[in-house]
Amino acid sequence: MKRIFLLLLVLILISSQGCIKPEPVLKDTGIRIVELRGNPYEIGYQHGKELKEEIQYFSHRIEKLIIYKTILKTAKELAEEFGKTYPEFKELIEEMKGISNGAEVPYENILLFNLMDEIVLNYYWKISIIGCSAFVFRNKDGNLIIGRNLDYGVFVNELPLCPVIFKYYPEKGNPFISISFPGLVGAYTGISKNLYISINVSQSHKTNIGAPECLITRKIIQYSNSIDEALENALYPYQGLNLLIADDKKAVVLEISPRKKAIRALDKERFLVITNHFQHPEMISEQAEKLIEELPTPVDGTFVRQINTKEREKIIREMISSKEEIDVEYGKEILKNVSTRLTLQSIIYLPFQRKLFIAKNTTSPVSYGEWLEFNLKLLL
Repeated sequence: MKRIFLLLLVLILISSQGCIKPEPVLKDTGIRIVELRGNPYEIGYQHGKELKEEIQYFSHRIEKLIIYKTILKTAKELAEEFGKTYPEFKELIEEMKGISNGAEVPYENILLFNLMDEIVLNYYWKISIIGCSAFVFRNKDGNLIIGRNLDYGVFVNELPLCPVIFKYYPEKGNPFISISFPGLVGAYTGISKNLYISINVSQSHKTNIGAPECLITRKIIQYSNSIDEALENALYPYQGLNLLIADDKKAVVLEISPRKKAIRALDKERFLVITNHFQHPEMISEQAEKLIEELPTPVDGTFVRQINTKEREKIIREMISSKEEIDVEYGKEILKNVSTRLTLQSIIYLPFQRKLFIAKNTTSPVSYGEWLEFNLKLLL
């Protein structure tokens, strides 16, 4: 009970910190575009230097947490274990060290920020700080439309102010973009010339084994050239995940726990819906006894409930099941209907046209703000 109390306290404190709004990150669009090139350390250093002000702000807030030393110890222990088990994690460690030096903040704070979800789950398995809803729909011309909300229970007031499109040109692997926030190295919404990936947490049984989300997403988007390669590169996670992976014409949902995985493919069905529970029959036994959102989520010092994961699935299905065509505007409406106070990122992506639409708002849910269009043929 004490551990639960401490965890809830830290989440309240993270979510309720007030802040001075950062300067506009990109005058033309309101979303900052940061280009990163080189080896992992060089990429991290450029990241940290370019977003120094924002990263210093988040680092300072993290250090103010009452149980900072406790969760920092957990972050170091997890990082050590991940490094032993997954040699490729060392690349991300180097990138985080680069961010640390570029932004002139302690490396440990960058590590903590990037492993926050694993840290929270280490303390109390039935709580997650990541939600998310997504869909992929095939129109009559065969082209796909993808919609995705990222619900994140940390820095709810601040992160809507500083979204970033990172353009990665690594020495090894493929160039890609990551739609993210300052200080984070994972590609939680990532796009390369060949693939799209996004992740949704799907609470599974606790095992204390598996890879962190940041490594799973980066390995897929940076080192995969096809859906088949992405499925091969997908590491078993520290907690259950639903990964939406798509190319120009095809899409799959990889439902994966620390011990098992199954695939839902966009074949005969015209659409797939992804929230925070497993839908494949073979994965039902892997689901935690009690789903994440049946518990209250702390936001701004109070307790609120998100829209239950199965309710969000139902809402999306009802909105698209009778449709023969879905355009960008209707896709935005779908995402608005499943948005919550924790919705810090909303995107629409058209893989064949390589057009990306990102919602920008100064408060969450961002899906109710202005939507900005990006041409990835020019951007990447």
